[in-house]
Amino acid sequence: MGRILFILKFLFDKKVPLKEKWWVIVPLIYILSPADLIPAPILGFSIVDDLVMLSFLLTKVYDKTKKYYFDNKKTEDDNIVENVEYEIRKDDEE
Repeated sequence: MGRILFILKFLFDKKVPLKEKWWVIVPLIYILSPADLIPAPILGFSIVDDLVMLSFLLTKVYDKTKKYYFDNKKTEDDNIVENVEYEIRKDDEE
């Protein structure tokens, strides 16, 4: 359930360009629509195009949301400082 909510957050985020969202929306519409590239009467192979689109959709959703997740994680952790060199001095060494 958390992943679905994250995908919805990705789709409704105004910072994400529409071009990126279309890579998720169009395959989803194709899978949900009754129209197929391969008609149903052809030896039951009509499911093949849906499976191809489903695998394409899952791959794209993973790629787009992974990038979105790490981009958002960076902005949330801006207050964390890493890889800092420091030196400890005694008060009388100044």
